[in-house]
Amino acid sequence: MSIVESAAVPQAQLAPDVLGADLVLDSLLRHGVRHVFIYPGGTIAPILDRIEKRSRIEIVCPRTEQGAGYAALGYARMTGQTAVFMVTSGPGVTNAVTPIADAYYDNVPMVVITGQVATSDMRGSLPIKQRGFQEVDTVDLMKPVTKAAFLVADIADLPRVMEEAFFLARSGRQGPVVVDLPMNIQRGICAAPSPPEKRTEVVPFVPADKIEMLAQWIGEAERPVILAGGGVIACRAWEELRLLADRHRIPVTMSMPGMGAYPSTGELSLGLCGYAGSQYANMAMYKADLLIGIGTTFHLRQTGSLPDKTVEKGRIARIDLDVNELNHSRVPLDLQINADARAALAALDRALPKPSGKTGRWMAQIAAWKKQYPLVTGKPGALPKPQDVIIAVNEAVQDKFVIATTGVGQHQVWVPRHFDFDSPSRVLLTSSGHGTMGFDLPTAIGARIAAPDATVICFVGDGSLQMNIQELATIVERGLDIKIVVLDNHALSIVAQFQRQNWKSHPATGDKFNPDFAAIARAYGIEAVSISSTDGMAETLRGALSRKGAVLIHCQVDPTEDLLPMLLGGHTLDDMSNEWSF
Repeated sequence: MSIVESAAVPQAQLAPDVLGADLVLDSLLRHGVRHVFIYPGGTIAPILDRIEKRSRIEIVCPRTEQGAGYAALGYARMTGQTAVFMVTSGPGVTNAVTPIADAYYDNVPMVVITGQVATSDMRGSLPIKQRGFQEVDTVDLMKPVTKAAFLVADIADLPRVMEEAFFLARSGRQGPVVVDLPMNIQRGICAAPSPPEKRTEVVPFVPADKIEMLAQWIGEAERPVILAGGGVIACRAWEELRLLADRHRIPVTMSMPGMGAYPSTGELSLGLCGYAGSQYANMAMYKADLLIGIGTTFHLRQTGSLPDKTVEKGRIARIDLDVNELNHSRVPLDLQINADARAALAALDRALPKPSGKTGRWMAQIAAWKKQYPLVTGKPGALPKPQDVIIAVNEAVQDKFVIATTGVGQHQVWVPRHFDFDSPSRVLLTSSGHGTMGFDLPTAIGARIAAPDATVICFVGDGSLQMNIQELATIVERGLDIKIVVLDNHALSIVAQFQRQNWKSHPATGDKFNPDFAAIARAYGIEAVSISSTDGMAETLRGALSRKGAVLIHCQVDPTEDLLPMLLGGHTLDDMSNEWSF
């Protein structure tokens, strides 16, 4: 094991007696926090007061707790820093659970500060529901979806707990940590404490013997494939990945959170894999004689419902920082390498001999599959195809630094299929593990705050938009230049398609009434355009995307367009369905 010290710096000089709220602020300053994402309430008011009066930290206040949480998540993803998210007790806490769960499942570092009633008003172990107003058992509620959750019952423990929270959020597999702060702790006074001790992270050494074995397998392989996951993005290992793939001519497919680990337009790119990836990507995985998973979970949505048949006849190797993920892999592994992806790829490059030159026939086979199984749209109709809208947007923003966010639904898959990604210059932010509608708009807000020079495009379905449509007000209030592309097919279509495929109807999910989203945007003070025809569509999109400031583009798209091909349950990766549900 190697040792990496935490980045804490000496604590600023404090007065002899300090407020608990000042101790919280001191921790934020020590960790270089520049923005906090909050939804206010009485039980976090003491901390907000100290932030305002004692610091230059910017308070970002979206319209809901969920909006604030997702803005924090987008900010953390784009800065690479630990985001700070603050909510009040009771409903503030329960409303925050969903974005916290998203951060947990997608490994986003976040310190969440929750207000709590005074310790004297907490029910503790009493057999009653509640003692204090807006009291909720935050720690037990948050434990399943956080790396750790702490209740600070003694003000003397506060500096240590805050240091622990920042350390845990960033160490190992990153994620959210909750610190629950009763009012009497925030408003209490104690003697100025000593600076908290530096924490150190134990980082696993790259196992040389296993790297040598993988290098040998690569040299022997005639049909290798790399499956790059979100871990490649998280540890910024895209350069090391590309060096390996390009030098040894290994095709690369990507999970949804791994999109951009290898350029979408690259010769070796297979794009998105899995249940809604391409047939050629899935064929390559299934027929590979060596499948190398890097920073990926081999999730159901990446490999299908038959984990024992992920490959037909071949070896599977996996590199992952989390030893528990390796030990409990749903896909059987022939080689486990517990290491940071970037360090492992660098070691693998040193261990590999000259390229074997054995993959030429394999590349020709993949090229043939790409011609045989292109991504196509359904029969032309009166309204534009959603895929064509995405392609037109992609063409309009070439050669720009782009951050694309999505909601959840069919559009979440069409975007990685038809929009080009290339980290770190063209980035996808989407809800991968938790799959949350409403992720889209507030995450775009946080991403724009983090990267003010980026072209931020929020692709969103009509259902997903209405989960957090109130955040249009935050965009206007902060003057954020975000382009919102609404793909409106009057349905919750990914579920509707599933219903039709299995039960021949779509109760509650299809044929939805929708308002005029362009008119709603204008009511908020956002420029808007409407598209309902392919005539002039590309020019309208290009014009809207080139304007300064926020613009909402309301696209009425074909409601009969299915997400195809799709890998159905009980089928191997080489057997995707192209059967229309209508």
